[in-house]
Amino acid sequence: MSPSDRERRRARAQLQARLDELRTKVSEEIVPEPAETFSGIAGEVQDVGDASVATEQTALRGALIERDVTELTAVGRALGRLDDGSYGRCVDCELEIDPARLEVLPTAARCSFCQELFERRAATIPAP
Repeated sequence: MSPSDRERRRARAQLQARLDELRTKVSEEIVPEPAETFSGIAGEVQDVGDASVATEQTALRGALIERDVTELTAVGRALGRLDDGSYGRCVDCELEIDPARLEVLPTAARCSFCQELFERRAATIPAP
């Protein structure tokens, strides 16, 4: 059974709120405070230990931004599926996604079965 109008409205409100939250968060993360940059973390007099900590914290910051941008993209795509009427249908097999899955993960683009296959395939592809 595809999502009802009420479920779609609730999903849209939830997704739009998350989109707004992520946009604000990412825009704040992209332009860090001076103390959060590599030179701010390492200080003016850098030794190997300071540089190592600064490199690690800078890499972590980049990974967190990447995670948020990935989620931002997923939210945008889910809103697009709501707009074009395909929300609630698996992008691979086109069967309906379990409403309980959408309740927990409103950005779900695949049914549980296709998502498992997708993740297995992705795990076997070597990283660039």
